[in-house]
Order: sequence, then C-alpha cells, then structure tokens
Amino acid sequence: MSPISDFHESTIIEVKVTFSFWRFDCAPEDISEILGLSPDDVMVKGESRALRNGKEMVNQWNSWSIDSTSDSKDVNVQFRELLDRLLPLRDRIRPEWDPSFGVLWKGNYLYAGSGPFYERDVLEGVAKMGAELYQDIYQIDQAEE
Repeated sequence: MSPISDFHESTIIEVKVTFSFWRFDCAPEDISEILGLSPDDVMVKGESRALRNGKEMVNQWNSWSIDSTSDSKDVNVQFRELLDRLLPLRDRIRPEWDPSFGVLWKGNYLYAGSGPFYERDVLEGVAKMGAELYQDIYQIDQAEE
C-alpha cells in the first residue's frame, strides 16, 4: 500500500466511492435492518424523483447505497473505508440484491494512464463482497462552476 504521488494527486479533482444494491425486490428498509446500516441514498421502484434539470423521473427499480465519507483523493483509501464497514457483514448480503461498487473519478489530466489505480487488497475486498465494479471517469478541462 503506497500513497499516490503528489503529481497524480494534483491532477485529481474529485473521487467518490459508493457501495450499492440495485434491482432487488424487497423493501430498502429490509436491507437496512438485515445489515444494521442506514443508507445514504434510497430509491423505491415506482416513486418519482426530481432530476437536476427540474424534470421528474419514475424510478425503474429499488436501490440502496452508502458513500465513503473520506475526502481522500486516493480511491483506495475510500474503498478501504467502505470495505472496513462492509466485509464483516458480507455473510448477510444476498446475491439477489446485486451488490456493486461505483467510482466517480474526475481529473484534469487523463493521459498516459493517469486514472484511478486499484491496489490488490481493494480488488480482493471487492471480490470477497461478490460485487461488481463500475466507474464514471471524467476529464475536467476547466474549473467547474
């Protein structure tokens, strides 16, 4: 486990790691009760939600998620925080809940392999959770407003 370099960190604008369950049939509160965790976000199939553009959309499935609370730009630090919370609970997680980790990564220098790097223990943790791994990686060319 080695920290990211100062140069790599300087090119990263934002990192956020989330653990989620998607497209399950039970009520989201059932998952909270089984795991003993409160979610940071929940969507219930059939309910409407407001979009950023002011329009509404009907949720097509249930979801339940928790976010890393770390402000580290090292994606591995954020993963480890979530894995520390989740690995002790993995025997309670049901495959039909469709577990996954999501990475939001924004950088200003997406050249020569400068995106997120995952260390071995993090990848092993994702696999132990039986989870998928999704990434949203963005090049930000100017300051966001």
